[in-house]
Amino acid sequence: MNRKYLLRGIGIGIIIGAIIMYAAVCTMGYTKKDNKSEKTTEAKAEVTTEATTEATTEATTEETTEATTEATTEETTEATTEATTEVTTEATTEATTEATTEATTEADTEEEKPKDGKVSITIRSGMGSEDVSAMLAEAGVVKDANTYNTWLIDNGYASRIQTGDFEIKVGASEEEIAKTICY
Repeated sequence: MNRKYLLRGIGIGIIIGAIIMYAAVCTMGYTKKDNKSEKTTEAKAEVTTEATTEATTEATTEETTEATTEATTEETTEATTEATTEVTTEATTEATTEATTEATTEADTEEEKPKDGKVSITIRSGMGSEDVSAMLAEAGVVKDANTYNTWLIDNGYASRIQTGDFEIKVGASEEEIAKTICY
């Protein structure tokens, strides 16, 4: 149960209790009819009512303010922490992935110069089928990285790519390339 609703219920209960107490004080059975006792009774009832109302209002206000402040602070802190963590993690992951991919691609591109109609590629740990397909497209072994990546996924090769150095013949079919780089 949310604290806000709990404290709101407690506050309403206190107010209703004060109203009942006021009604009880007002009907306490003063039987004297002279003006002096009526005024005294009215004055006592008024003082009691004011004191009860004031105390109830103060208690309710304090509890509500504390609860609202606490709940708002907790919610704001949680939301801010989650958002900051998510954004930081996302940005760090993107930057790391991009830097790793660029470094790997640059290093692999230097090694990929065709000799005797073959291209050498190096698949490193952590590279997915998208990265490998992009590397093969850069090397000129496949025409389109996205198309080849989709083919790898559809034919069940995407999860079986292994790491290491491979020589792939330029003009090899999709199946031949997959059998070369997969176990």
